[in-house]
Amino acid sequence: MDIRSIFIENWPIKLVSLALAVTLWFYVTSKGKTEMSLTVPLELRNVPQGMAVIGDVPGTIEVRLQGQERALRDIAADKKVVGTLDLSRGKEGENSIHLSPDDISKTSDVLVTHLNPFEITVTLDHLVRKSFRLKPVLVGRPAAGLRVGTVAVAPPRITLEGPESVIDAISVLQTMPIDVSGMKDSATIEPRIDFQGKPVTVLEQNISVSITIQKELP
Repeated sequence: MDIRSIFIENWPIKLVSLALAVTLWFYVTSKGKTEMSLTVPLELRNVPQGMAVIGDVPGTIEVRLQGQERALRDIAADKKVVGTLDLSRGKEGENSIHLSPDDISKTSDVLVTHLNPFEITVTLDHLVRKSFRLKPVLVGRPAAGLRVGTVAVAPPRITLEGPESVIDAISVLQTMPIDVSGMKDSATIEPRIDFQGKPVTVLEQNISVSITIQKELP
């Protein structure tokens, strides 16, 4: 049998059949496909060693996904989509980082067709440490006939870690107000520290303020 005759004979009919087969394949594969917009969390990864993120960075982004209806429903129910922002090449100062579909973690049966925003500005600063003397802030008065005697902080100095520009802006480190109203006995408490909303970390543990209550002097 001449192999060429298989392709040449009745070629118009065979060409039409091929076109119909391709059309049918596209119809079957695209049937049920739709698009859906979703708000997904944005995670920061690979922050350079010795650096810290300062300022506001979006915690979520909007993505538009395309896929089979069932797959999209499963994704919406299980929240399996996450955006990642790779900071491994970030430098001190402002960094404009472009997001691509590859930065969206998802199942393989859906496509990312749109991102908003597609560019994120992240500011990096050097991470530094600095020691501060913690100042207790007391409010109120002890019970009648009593007064506050000594107030001791342990440890006397506390080390903060954070972005250099943030640490440099701190001149005084204080506790949140400690209410001694009506106190009758001496006490040792674990204070809350007033960071004034700054993104810093305390390196010491077991910080305490010891308050001695004494009788008022005649």
